[in-house]
Amino acid sequence: MKLTNVKGNTWVLEGSQLLGLYRLDETRCVLLDSGSGKVRQDLAETLAAAGLTPVGVICTHMHYDHHENTRWLRETYGTETCLPQIEAEIVRSVESLKNHLFNFTAGMIRTIPRLQNLLCPVDQVIGPEETSVHLGGADFTVLRTPGHAPDHICVITPDNVCFAGDVLMTEDILKDAMVPFVFDMTDDLASKEKLKGVSCDAWIFSHAGVVYGDITSLIDANLTREKQQLTACVALTDRPMTYSAWYAKVIVAFSLPVGHPIRALHLERYLRPYLEYLIDRGELVLLEVDGAAMVAPKGWKDHA
Repeated sequence: MKLTNVKGNTWVLEGSQLLGLYRLDETRCVLLDSGSGKVRQDLAETLAAAGLTPVGVICTHMHYDHHENTRWLRETYGTETCLPQIEAEIVRSVESLKNHLFNFTAGMIRTIPRLQNLLCPVDQVIGPEETSVHLGGADFTVLRTPGHAPDHICVITPDNVCFAGDVLMTEDILKDAMVPFVFDMTDDLASKEKLKGVSCDAWIFSHAGVVYGDITSLIDANLTREKQQLTACVALTDRPMTYSAWYAKVIVAFSLPVGHPIRALHLERYLRPYLEYLIDRGELVLLEVDGAAMVAPKGWKDHA
């Protein structure tokens, strides 16, 4: 991975994804996100070449590409692990992870390596009211930005650089993104709007991008993209259909790659928050037909 200075003691590790790094001194650092298993070897080699030991890691949330190496860091370097409270609860046990990954079987949770890698002891939990975290002798500001994940956070280093995780995508990534993933659409839209009131000197986005200065136009581009996807989902719902039929229709219309049952389960989790948001807002109506829950266009009851 390429180690690039952003500002002061704040650096970015650039590879297939971006990780944040805050240098405490010549030999110690705190990582911001641990990355996916795919970058583990590159991460280890880059840290070794720089003569750095990660004494702490703060994860913005518990998704594979942000947290999969956390337990490995703890076991390899003795790294102190730190996650927001709800994210920490999710990775506490097989049962809590199964509760979050509701459509995966318990057997899958116990046997799929990438899922097992998410399970990790958390040394320091960031409580819901906490606005800062002290790790490795440095103080980091915590900005609550739920939506993409239940307890997603942004982390602002002492250099006033924001490691923003997945709350936003840069425009080059956004234009090629299939369906931006959210856990709760209402929270996600609100968190994006919230960032308009935050002033940082630089922003690090996990999926390729360091942006300096004002990010208002980037926020608006992300909001527009999600709203366009929601509008398209409404237009595709032209008759009553089961949840499964709805997922299949959206997947085909958006040309989302499947190819494997596990991938289909992931796509279901990608799309369900969009469906739930549209039901909550009354853009789609929830019906029961022959014992099955179905969704239909707004006003369907009135003319059915």
